[in-house]
Amino acid sequence: PKSPTRLVPLPFLPPATTLRTPDAPTTTTDCSSQACVTLSCCIYSPPLPGSSSTSLSEFIHHSVNRMDQQQESIVNTGCAVQALVTQVSELTQQIQQLTIPAAPPAPSVPRASTEPSYRPEPRLPVPENYSGEPNYCRTFITKCSMHFSLQPRTFETEESKVAFVLTLLSGRAALWGTAVWENRDPCCASFHSLSEEMKRVFDRATAGKEAARELTELKQGNLSVADYSIRFRTLAAACKWNEEAQWDMFLHGLADRVHKEIYLLELPTSLNGLIDLALRVDARIERLGAHACPTRLPSTLESGSSSRENTVGPVFDHEPMQVGRARLTREERERRRSRGLCLYCGGSGHFLLSCPVKEPAR
Repeated sequence: PKSPTRLVPLPFLPPATTLRTPDAPTTTTDCSSQACVTLSCCIYSPPLPGSSSTSLSEFIHHSVNRMDQQQESIVNTGCAVQALVTQVSELTQQIQQLTIPAAPPAPSVPRASTEPSYRPEPRLPVPENYSGEPNYCRTFITKCSMHFSLQPRTFETEESKVAFVLTLLSGRAALWGTAVWENRDPCCASFHSLSEEMKRVFDRATAGKEAARELTELKQGNLSVADYSIRFRTLAAACKWNEEAQWDMFLHGLADRVHKEIYLLELPTSLNGLIDLALRVDARIERLGAHACPTRLPSTLESGSSSRENTVGPVFDHEPMQVGRARLTREERERRRSRGLCLYCGGSGHFLLSCPVKEPAR
C-alpha cells in the first residue's frame, strides 16, 4: 500500500525541482507559484547507501535548520525592537522632565523687574523750609510728595518720610512738629496722616466756595492781562467751575481798554483761546500807547476842542477822526461804543486806529 501524502514547506527550492522517492512516482512542483511540494512516500526507512533519498533528507534537514534559525532571528529582532521601544519611552520621559523645570525661566523676569530699582535715583534739591504760612502749606506738602515718589529707595518707610518733613519745618511750624513728634501723635504714623493734619492746622488757602467768591469779584483793573490770567487760573482751579462759566467770568473781569478792542474781533469758544486773544490785544494796546502821540487839530477846530471827550484813551484827546467830518453827538458816540463800531466811520470789524476810511495823519 502507498504511504499517505504529506506537505513539506520548501521555501528555498529552485523554481522547478524534481523530487524522487523510492517506489513512488516522480512529482515536479513549480515553487514560483506554490510554497510547498507534495511528497508521496512510505514510512521512512533507513536510506540506502548511494540512493537519492539521502540528498533529500539532508536538504530537508538543512531547510528545517534554516527555518529554526530564521524563527530565532525573528524572535531576537522582536526583543530588540521591544528594547528600543522601552529606551525611547524612557528617553521621552527624561526629556519631558528636563523641559518642565526648564520652563520656569521665571526667575529671569523678576530680575528684569528688579534691575530698574537699582538704577541711581535722581538728585533733587531739598524743598524749602516751611514756617507755617497758610497759603504755602499745600505747595510744601506737594513738593515733599514728589520728592518721595522720585526717591523711593531713600524713603522706603513711612517713618523716614515723616522725619524728613519735620526736619524741613521752621518757626511756629517747627514748634508744632516737635510737639507732635515727642508726644508720638497718631499723625506721625504715616506721611498721609501728617499731611492731612498739617492742612487742618496751617492751610488757609482759598478753595471751594471761598475761591468761587473771589473769582466772581476778580477784576483786571490796572493789572496786565498776563497777571490777571494767572490769578484767574489759580482761583478757577480751586473752585472747580466748568469751562463755560470760567470763560464768561474771565471776559467779564477784563478792563475796559481791553473790552473795547476785543469785542471788535471774533471771540474764541474756549477759555484758552479767549485768554490768548486778550493777551495779544493787551500787548497791542501797550505798543500803540508807547509809540502814539497827541495830534494837534487845525486852528479852525481848536475853539471847540475843549468840549470834546476822549475816544479810545488818553492818547487821542482831540478826536483826530473828526477832522473834515461833522462832529458826533454824545448819543451817537455812546451808541457806536456800545455796539463796538468804529468811532470814525461807524463800520464794524475794525477800530479807530485801523479805520480804512480815515486819511493817514500828515
